[in-house]
Amino acid sequence: MILRANLLFVLFVMMVAACRDSDAATPSVFDLQITQGEASETLKVEIAATPSQRQQGLMFREELAEDAGMLFLFPGESRNGFWMRNTYVPLDIAYIGFDGTVQEIRAAKPLDETPLTPAQPYRYVLEVNQGWFERHGMGVGAKITLPAGLPGAQ
Repeated sequence: MILRANLLFVLFVMMVAACRDSDAATPSVFDLQITQGEASETLKVEIAATPSQRQQGLMFREELAEDAGMLFLFPGESRNGFWMRNTYVPLDIAYIGFDGTVQEIRAAKPLDETPLTPAQPYRYVLEVNQGWFERHGMGVGAKITLPAGLPGAQ
């Protein structure tokens, strides 16, 4: 009887732990509007709002659709650089201010662990396929419109 109770307790603890880490396994996807002048595009972005989601990012992906990306949400201003550890897709990393303005775009090489640190603090980061901004006639100064219902950044 005691063995059964202990086994049930261990299974319960494992289930609770699995539920707590489920945010990293199933990121939310939203439509993100990006505009600059006459150019306007919509991306399907996965949201990285928790520390574990931000740490995982786009690691281990072998491809990324042209209309897809990942939007990193931070609870406040950040100054940390991004790197490409275990990331196989060449990316543009756009550092975005609290007002939704793209402040800087850095080209990131697959598997390069050199931190790409922006000149200014940022609130959001958008990762897309390398060259996406140029192909769509956008760059520094583009505006993102955050979709309704985004999770709060942790």
